Amino acid sequence: MIMFDGLALIISLFVVGFFLIAAEVFLPGMILGTLGLICFAASVVGVYFQYGTIPGIIAAFLVGGLSLVGFVIWLSLFPHTFIGRHLMLRTSQPTDPKVLEHFSLVGKSGVALSPLRPAGTAQIGGKRLDVTTLGEFLGSGRPVEVVAADGMRVIVREKDKLVTGPEVA
Repeated sequence: MIMFDGLALIISLFVVGFFLIAAEVFLPGMILGTLGLICFAASVVGVYFQYGTIPGIIAAFLVGGLSLVGFVIWLSLFPHTFIGRHLMLRTSQPTDPKVLEHFSLVGKSGVALSPLRPAGTAQIGGKRLDVTTLGEFLGSGRPVEVVAADGMRVIVREKDKLVTGPEVA
């Protein structure tokens, strides 16, 4: 049977904790990462009990600092590794032109082609669009105005009922 002296056990706990946290990348679920953090904490507690308060505080700062430095190095190197290249997206997805077009509709008026309960169809700027109200029900043929666009969702409100600000008496 192999016996560890105090320092070897402390270093082993730190190394095992490091590998458990690194393995968390490949086996997500927070189990391995939690065990790694427990190993880190146990190594610091071991230093406290074995060597005293001041070395324990130094060990806590070292573990925290080395963890932070290791994480920063991992963030910079991981995308360039074989596994990182296969796990990470290499190019960004192009923005759908319809999404950009919907943002340009804000403030334009149109008419509801179907009842909006609260979703339906409206003609805005000469185009037939799927639209949504903010919860109100509107009949077909009612004038509407685009108040917001959120991705592919176009939000309208009845044009006559728009709040424009306080009235001056």
